[in-house]
Amino acid sequence: MTKISNNDPFDLNLCMRGLGNIVTYMHSDLYEYMYYFTFKRAMKKYAMDFKDPWEQNIEEAAFFHNVDDPFVQNCSRAESKLIKFKQEITLRFGIDEIEDLNDDEIIRQSHRFRPYFLVFKRSKSYKKLKLQYERALSGFIECLYLYACALTAGSNKIPRVLKSKMNLPDDESFRLLNQDDANVALLIELIIALRVELNGFRLLFYKLPKKA
Repeated sequence: MTKISNNDPFDLNLCMRGLGNIVTYMHSDLYEYMYYFTFKRAMKKYAMDFKDPWEQNIEEAAFFHNVDDPFVQNCSRAESKLIKFKQEITLRFGIDEIEDLNDDEIIRQSHRFRPYFLVFKRSKSYKKLKLQYERALSGFIECLYLYACALTAGSNKIPRVLKSKMNLPDDESFRLLNQDDANVALLIELIIALRVELNGFRLLFYKLPKKA
C-alpha cells in the first residue's frame, strides 16, 4: 500500500470515504470497550462465556443501554453518536460501507489522520481499560477535528493556524473552521457531542470512588 502523504492532492470524495472508514473503526472500537467494561465488572459472572466481542457478538445496542455501569453508558452514548454520523455521511456520499472497508485506496485514505487504537483490550484490568478509553475518545476527537481542518483548507496539509485552535473551548476552537460547509458543520456537531461524553467520563473517573 502506497504511504499516505500530506502532499497528496485533496479529493473531497476520497477524504469523506476515508473518514467513513475511520468512523466505522471508531465505533467498532467503542463497542469493544463496552463489551469488556460490561464483562469485567457489571456482568463479571458471565465473563467466561463472553471472551471475544466478535466471536460472541452482541448485536443489540439495547443490551448495553441496560448495563448498570456509568462507564458503559458513557461509551454507549459515544458509540451511538459515531454511528449516527456515519449513517448521515453514508447517505450524503452514497457510501457502500462493505465495499469501502475492502477498498485498498479508501483504506489508505483512512490512515491519513488515524488515531491510536488499542488492540489487546481483554488483558487489561477494568481500571487500565478506563484509562485507555479516555485516550481513545480524546484521539477520536482530535482525528475528527483534523478532518474538519482539511475540509476547511481544501488540503491534506493542514495550516498550523487551524491546528493551533484544536484544544481551545468550543467557541474558539471552531472559529476558523468553515461552518458554512455542511460536512464541516456535521463534524463540529459530532466533536461537541463527543467532548460532552469525554468530559462526563472524566467527571466519573476522577470523582467516583475508584475500584481495581
